[in-house]
Amino acid sequence: MTVAEGGSAGTSSPAEVPAPAPARTPSLPPARTSLLTRATPERDLAVWMGLFVAALLTMGVGTPAIGIVGTLVACVATLAITLRWHLPWLAVIVLVGAGITLRANAVYGGFSDVLQVVQAAVRMVQAGGNPYGVGYPESFPPGAPYAYGPIALAWYWFAVEVPKGFELLLACGMVAILGVRGRVLGLGIYAVLAPLLVTAADGSNDTSAGIVLLIALLVAQRSPIAGGFLLALAAAFKPYAAAWLPPLMAYGGIVWPLLAFILGSLIAWGPAAMWWGPSNILKSFREADAVHQTPYYSLGWVMGGANVMPEWMWQALRLGIGAVIAIIGFFQVKSARSFVVTGAAIYVATLYTGWWSTFAYLAALAPIVCWHLDDWLGLGDQRARWPGDPVGRFSAWVDARWPVHRPWPPRTDRTATEW
Repeated sequence: MTVAEGGSAGTSSPAEVPAPAPARTPSLPPARTSLLTRATPERDLAVWMGLFVAALLTMGVGTPAIGIVGTLVACVATLAITLRWHLPWLAVIVLVGAGITLRANAVYGGFSDVLQVVQAAVRMVQAGGNPYGVGYPESFPPGAPYAYGPIALAWYWFAVEVPKGFELLLACGMVAILGVRGRVLGLGIYAVLAPLLVTAADGSNDTSAGIVLLIALLVAQRSPIAGGFLLALAAAFKPYAAAWLPPLMAYGGIVWPLLAFILGSLIAWGPAAMWWGPSNILKSFREADAVHQTPYYSLGWVMGGANVMPEWMWQALRLGIGAVIAIIGFFQVKSARSFVVTGAAIYVATLYTGWWSTFAYLAALAPIVCWHLDDWLGLGDQRARWPGDPVGRFSAWVDARWPVHRPWPPRTDRTATEW
């Protein structure tokens, strides 16, 4: 018979068999997270472009300086590494180091008497004299006037003993700032472009002028009125900064940016005109223009100068071309990008389509272009980021409290009229 569970005493039941223990899985070492990840075009294209362009800019002929060859090798080697691994900050470190080293060693040489004249003018003011309307024996050849604004006198006031060292320090500082921002394409161009290496140490003042102008334009994109005031101060450093006034009025409105520019001009130029006389200021600018007896680095130089037409016609031509671009550009400015680009076009036209110009003027334009280039090309999201991204957090903080007046967000569906 079948014995039910819990049957009577004396009835035996089968012994209980214990359940088998689960099989033990052998322990594995913890997975290691690699510090190196594969590079991809989606996040490394800007790095590749920056290093490639920098390498191209350092290629030359003849017997280049050792620093130039070393920079070329470093850029090519870093490009090879970053093609395999995602190391944007390696590219930034190499480019910043190269840019500062090349400037500090003045690899291309060069000479300008601009800062010698500025130094003499500052000392003239410190001694109670009039910096305008006189020729300075410190120039080469002797007799050139001081043909810059009063803001330049204040800018170099405390660096009067070492203006060239001050200019070099600013040039290296600009390289470092571009590196901290992490836009590698703009950094690569600014770090090694030959005219910028020359003007950093040759005695010209266009590096400083470009930094002052960059600050004015960055402010103007967010506040056209404040930017108009600062643009006037930049033009009181070197008058060519006024090229951005017409597009600024198209960007931020005619009345208030123009009034701010006038106010800034009165503050900058008014005391100088009262103390030293407007006639002396105008005399200095006229005599500085008369120094250039032969064309150089300009359309007139390329086309044959006086063999084609006299100097005054070349001067009228550059002003006419600049005016035409200003008028056309006024109606094309739709965003912060087109505001800056239109001003750059006016700048280049008025400075390079006349009788005389110089590559040093590129040093004032370069920080503006290199600051914005990655973003204009839609590569801003590929910037190199510090741990914790302090630059990104600071930019977001500024954007939240002081947004761009008419932004240009890079989009693939953007129409031509939104440019």
